[in-house]
Amino acid sequence: MLRNLILILTFPLLLGCNFNKKEKLEADGFPILTGKYMGQKQPGLKSEIFAPNIISTGMAEINSVFTSNYSEFYYSIRMPNRQLVIMVMKYDGEQWSEPKVASFSGEYSDADPFISYDGKWLYYISKRPIDSTQTAKEDWDIWRCFKNGDKWSNPERLGSEINNELDQTYPCLTLNGKLYFSSEIIKNKKDIFYAENLGKDFKTPVRLSETINSHWEGDIFISPKEEYMIFSSFGRKTGSGLYITFNENGQWTLPKRMSEDINKTGREFCPIVSPDGLYFFFTSNHSVNTNNTHEKLTYQSIKDDFIQSYNHPQKGKTDIYWVDAKIIEHYRNTKQ
Repeated sequence: MLRNLILILTFPLLLGCNFNKKEKLEADGFPILTGKYMGQKQPGLKSEIFAPNIISTGMAEINSVFTSNYSEFYYSIRMPNRQLVIMVMKYDGEQWSEPKVASFSGEYSDADPFISYDGKWLYYISKRPIDSTQTAKEDWDIWRCFKNGDKWSNPERLGSEINNELDQTYPCLTLNGKLYFSSEIIKNKKDIFYAENLGKDFKTPVRLSETINSHWEGDIFISPKEEYMIFSSFGRKTGSGLYITFNENGQWTLPKRMSEDINKTGREFCPIVSPDGLYFFFTSNHSVNTNNTHEKLTYQSIKDDFIQSYNHPQKGKTDIYWVDAKIIEHYRNTKQ
């Protein structure tokens, strides 16, 4: 009898807490988002903007990654001063939280988050200082945090076998922990490298062959078992943008430029496939609904255009897109 009475008295309190949480989000103007993909209608074989006015808002969002259990979602925002900051949203099994600056980000420029498949490590790039001067670096280094309970540890910089005095960007790991990343060997020329995991450190990186590294290559997604990889490339005769290549008996096939539906502008980058392998995400600054009016501009109309460009996606700033990952098999089965 007493147990039943406690349950009767406790249930309204629990229900009230849940309602209060929902009411607060709604009062703040943030929608109630449920399900591992935030209640978004899943795309087909035609790419669509991801979570418009929620994730892709017009504030120049780039790169994104879910934890393997879909309890957290990370992405980056490029600010007007060109600084980059990493955001996080958390899912408690009922609804997603409003975006917040990640615990390890917000002081220096940070971007390109990637979470290992076991959920224990978060890799990213940063310009945070590496000495006592507290002066931000000019170049990007790869850093990582370890999951300690429900929090990330203080960031640690990868060693000199990975980082040099130029840019290292877009870390991505395989299922067994092999690290793929982009590295500047000479200024303004990037290539793709990989480094075998030694546990605490990595082996000396290996540069991929000329089949891959023939121009400017960066922003690589390697599939968990190294069956394929998608990367951005600029300067190829077939056009710039995102390319895909497949592992055939240990050799990478000649990269294929992805379709115009993906490469809308030729400046697409930040490829990644969701942990369940179902959806391919990427970043584009594709612009739609451009105002082509021939009316004479006024200061107010110019001001309004600038405000609108930050208030809505697809106004020329970078947004995050997604598409059914079945397109990957389409590229495997088609000739160059």
